[in-house]
Amino acid sequence: MVEEERSDAALWLEATSGTEESFGVIYDRYRARIFRKAYSRVLDVSEAEDIVAMVFLEAWRRRSSVRFVDGSLLPWLLVVTTNVSLNSERSGRRYRRLLAKLPPAEHVDDPSLEITERLDGEPASKELSAALRRLSPIEQRVVELCLVEELPMASVASVLDLPIGTVKSRLHRARAKLRESLGHRAGVHAASAPALESAPAHVEGLEVQS
Repeated sequence: MVEEERSDAALWLEATSGTEESFGVIYDRYRARIFRKAYSRVLDVSEAEDIVAMVFLEAWRRRSSVRFVDGSLLPWLLVVTTNVSLNSERSGRRYRRLLAKLPPAEHVDDPSLEITERLDGEPASKELSAALRRLSPIEQRVVELCLVEELPMASVASVLDLPIGTVKSRLHRARAKLRESLGHRAGVHAASAPALESAPAHVEGLEVQS
């Protein structure tokens, strides 16, 4: 069987049994996906690359307790990515507070500035990222897994180890907060808030349970 057809669970069993190549297959399978997720939160290429390394290091450290959803390790990796990103953001805030106390440096043109600005995306995307960061950690995980990654709600409940009713209620509250935040912030395109309504079919029409 070719490597692309083998399940993550089968590869992980081999990896934890001493087959290093199997871990490499999983790394190659999801490295780009994890990088995109990390970059969408931190908006810095080097920091996103560091997060990717930390995510797979954490996966190996916790190799005996990782969670699979229908044989896939991706949902669990995405949750770890969010956790590591949140920790990185907190560390970044502390670092920026420290820098703010230092005397300003002389201005030097940075040739990478144009690339960074281009990667940072449009203002509306930044507004959405900022709105997401104002949600609680659990709300961020639910929104990212259900609406961004478009995972079935049952899979999200499984990987987060939550009742599906809790996932539904958290998603409902988070979407309401995002609509309110995006709808009242200056400079956000009018289409941004309604876009939150175009969620995947598997999260629409569900009754919210407490």
